[in-house]
Amino acid sequence: MLKQLWNADLSNLPERWRPWVSAFVVFFAAMFFVQFPLVFHHLAYLGPGLGDDPSLQVIRKLVFDRLSGPEAVWGWAIGLLLLVVLSFRAWIMLGSYFGYERTFGYKFPLHIIVVMILTNAVGALSIPVVLAALGVLIHLCGGDFNSGWLFIEHVVITANGWVMTHIPTLVELNSWAAAILVFHLAGFVHYWLHRLGHQSRALWLLFHRQHHLSPNLSQFSTTAVFFAFPLFIVFVVPYVFIFAAITKLFAAEPLYREVFILNTIFMFAEIIGHSDVYYEWAVKKRWLTWPGFAFGGGVYHYLHHSSERNDAVTGTKDYKVNMVNMGGGLFFMWDILFGTYAPLREKKPPVGLTGQPPLYYNPLRLGVGGLMQLLYELRHNKGWGTRLKILFGDSYYTPPVTRDYILKQPG
Repeated sequence: MLKQLWNADLSNLPERWRPWVSAFVVFFAAMFFVQFPLVFHHLAYLGPGLGDDPSLQVIRKLVFDRLSGPEAVWGWAIGLLLLVVLSFRAWIMLGSYFGYERTFGYKFPLHIIVVMILTNAVGALSIPVVLAALGVLIHLCGGDFNSGWLFIEHVVITANGWVMTHIPTLVELNSWAAAILVFHLAGFVHYWLHRLGHQSRALWLLFHRQHHLSPNLSQFSTTAVFFAFPLFIVFVVPYVFIFAAITKLFAAEPLYREVFILNTIFMFAEIIGHSDVYYEWAVKKRWLTWPGFAFGGGVYHYLHHSSERNDAVTGTKDYKVNMVNMGGGLFFMWDILFGTYAPLREKKPPVGLTGQPPLYYNPLRLGVGGLMQLLYELRHNKGWGTRLKILFGDSYYTPPVTRDYILKQPG
């Protein structure tokens, strides 16, 4: 059974599946209105360090509790901004799928959406699997199973408690000045974590390659970055601790309102970065290119998914992975400073892995193929020098004996 699942290929899904996929697309866009506001303040650099649970409490405090009284202007302004952003993103989501045939002459490939959704499911399932395994390990060592099962929650609570107790507020800035400064400084951390996800061989295979697999981009066919089996558990710590610590340096209390508004503006243009249909339309719209550039994302991020080799080269090394427009901070400052910025171009580049090598369209392979490759290489290559390079080398390094479980042929 497992062998059949591992060797399955979903690249030729029949069109009779189209109504079901279309229904899921509509359902996903509708659920987006309900779910996305719950985690809005957790996104894009600042949020993970605030330490509050995903709930409507933040929306209630920022919007519904302020629709009257002295802060009514803020309540109505934030509510309207949120409604506009949610509506725009839902429109782009639906248009990226239903408008595909009008733009490119053929319908959005069914297998791309189905496989990428299932790959996300494999990644999502890995989270409770890893946490349960950690809980069992702690239990076998005489501890409490819940210490492992609730590891992420404990990290968030402990990190934020430590930050609030031990990190001083060096300069108490105006809340907006603090939020903008923290956004920019935290963007430096985001830039290098993202870049390491490309340059580090192990991080690329385990953490980030899945996000770049799809040759057809939409919100439904882009895998989530943090469903990284099994490394998601490692990246919780810097994303919680570092961002919380940076915030505390300039603000004694969490900047809920400011963070929420900044992230809302960021997310307005961000969705274009994962849309084949709207790239060439968006590059002509200054009201989309300007916020994308100002917040280090938007339509510029689409070039980060380019599969063209000239976008994959940094210096003299061909990393076989895209190394432009990493984002993070304001005005692509870190990309410009470190030589990875690429300006917009009118024509849409092809996207996916560099050179678009043929893939096994199998969610199990795509979800855990990187882990399986590393285990295979460690087993079949001799010498600790080679094994260290396998784990800690650059992503362009290829060991003497290797096997890529997601590529049908070397790419």
